[in-house]
Amino acid sequence: MNNMERLRRISRIMAWLSLASAVLYLAGEVCVYIFPDLSSAVDFIQIRNGVMPVTSTTPLAFRVAALAVDLIPAGLVVWALIALHRLFSLYGKGEVFSSAALAALNRVAVLMFWEVLVSIVAQVPVSFLLSWSTKQHAISVGLGSGDFTFLFMAGVVLTIARVMGEARRVADENASFV
Repeated sequence: MNNMERLRRISRIMAWLSLASAVLYLAGEVCVYIFPDLSSAVDFIQIRNGVMPVTSTTPLAFRVAALAVDLIPAGLVVWALIALHRLFSLYGKGEVFSSAALAALNRVAVLMFWEVLVSIVAQVPVSFLLSWSTKQHAISVGLGSGDFTFLFMAGVVLTIARVMGEARRVADENASFV
């Protein structure tokens, strides 16, 4: 098996893993808010909402409202995973430097970047909604090392997308000289 065939094979696997991850991530987000006891029992997913935990003592209406807010950054993650699925599907077809592949790679980076920023902002209403039924209302905002790592990785992916785009432009320009 040559290198290109290996790349195609791995890319097809990664495409399906990306799609499965999108579905599982979204299901996990919903599960944390709707079934918090089950979620914490299996430690399925951690919500980045500062210090405010999702518990079954919080009325369902407030958990659903918090979920609605948290679905905004979660939607960006799912969209990024779907873009990643598209990217790996293109790689699986051998389209490594196509404009569609470069656009998908760029989309993944941009969505990663925006997800971090939106999730930080979303922590305020989520924490407020989750604390609404307690005697002390709380607003929580957190910025952790994971956020910085995710922003850095988004920057790396965006830079790689731009470098690949420039390489493609130069290759096309060179190919036009006969």
